[in-house]
Amino acid sequence: MMGVYDTCEYLLYVFSDAMLYPDMIGLILLFGWSLTLLGSMVHDFTTRNRDLEKMEEVCFQAAALARSGRADQAAAKLDSYESKTIVSQVLKELGDAILVGTFRLKFEKILQDAEISIDRSLEPIRMGVRIGPMLGLMGTLIPLGPALLGLAQGNIKQLSDSLVIAFTTTVVGIVVGGICYCAATIRTRWYRQDLSDLEYAVDILRSEIDEKA
Repeated sequence: MMGVYDTCEYLLYVFSDAMLYPDMIGLILLFGWSLTLLGSMVHDFTTRNRDLEKMEEVCFQAAALARSGRADQAAAKLDSYESKTIVSQVLKELGDAILVGTFRLKFEKILQDAEISIDRSLEPIRMGVRIGPMLGLMGTLIPLGPALLGLAQGNIKQLSDSLVIAFTTTVVGIVVGGICYCAATIRTRWYRQDLSDLEYAVDILRSEIDEKA
C-alpha cells in the first residue's frame, strides 16, 4: 500500500508529465506568433513614415482655421495628415473635438487614451518576453523525470528522446523571448516618439487657438 509520500510523489509526476504536450503545443504556437511579429516589425520599419515638418504645417493651418471660426475645415485639415503611425488617428480625434467645440476639455483625455492604446498593443509582446522562456524552462524540466527514469532502467532511447525534447524546448523558448524583447524595445521607442509628436501637436493647437481666440 502506497504511503502519503509515495502518493504525493506519484501525483506530482503524473501532473507534471501531463503538462508536457500542452507546453510543447503552446511553444509551437508562440514561436509561430513570434515569427509573425518579426515580419510585422520589418513591415512597420519599411513603411513607417514620420514627417514632423508636415505635421507642424497641418497643425498651424488647422489652428488658424479654428481661430477664424471654420471648425469643419480645421477638422478636415487635421484629418488630411496621413501617416502609418498612431499620430494620424489621434489628430483626427483632435479634429473631431475641435469640430464639436470640446478641444480644450478633451485634448488631455485623447492623449491619455492614446497612451493606454499603445500600452495595450505592447502587452502581448511584453508577455511573450516572459512566457516564451517560461514555457521553454517547463519543456526542459518536465522531460528530465522520464530521462532519469530511463537512465536508471538502462533505457538509452528513452533517455535520449527526453533530452532532445528538453534541449529543443529550451532553444525555442529563448528564441521567442529574444524576438519579443527586441520587438518590445523597438516598438516602445517608436511609440514614445509618437506620443512626443502628439504632445507637440496639441501644444501647437492649444497655444495658437488660445492666444488669438
